[in-house]
Amino acid sequence: MNNETKQNLLKVTREIIDKHGVEAVSMREVGRCAGLSRSASYRHFKNKQSLLAEIVVEDFHILASMILELESSHLPPKLFLVKFLNTYHGFAMENPEHYNLMLNVMWDKEEYPEIEAIAFQFFFKTREYVDNALSASDSPSHTSKEATAILYAFIHGLVELHLVGHKEISKGFDDHGLLIDKFIDLIF
Repeated sequence: MNNETKQNLLKVTREIIDKHGVEAVSMREVGRCAGLSRSASYRHFKNKQSLLAEIVVEDFHILASMILELESSHLPPKLFLVKFLNTYHGFAMENPEHYNLMLNVMWDKEEYPEIEAIAFQFFFKTREYVDNALSASDSPSHTSKEATAILYAFIHGLVELHLVGHKEISKGFDDHGLLIDKFIDLIF
């Protein structure tokens, strides 16, 4: 068994998640869809959790690469954060099962240190973007740590509202772009 087989197992797992949700993933189903025996899947992944953990790491890389693309546009810091949050929101809305695996599962830090490492890496990269916006602000009223925590709390709250269907016009939840613009104006 080689790396090609492992990549095929990950590809098949993604397809199952995207079509049927995380609950439909089992080592037996992944092996069957990949045209392998169930035991073949275990040669690459200890169990379903280790398979899903690898998907989570890949998802963080996918999201990070989307954000890195924004860096090449050389936007002013506040506008960059607006684009960043819109990209983050878009990723979550287009990939709700993946988003939930990434951010709504408490992964065991000792068993899956790679998830903690990449999540912290993403967080601290976000903090750099926040630092840039604070530096460009006339009179920042928050520390970098506070502003990053507020930004995370806002976007996760907005995503969670939208994922469960709260987009009521009467409550002002319908336009995520407007909410993001207003949020950035309030904080920076």
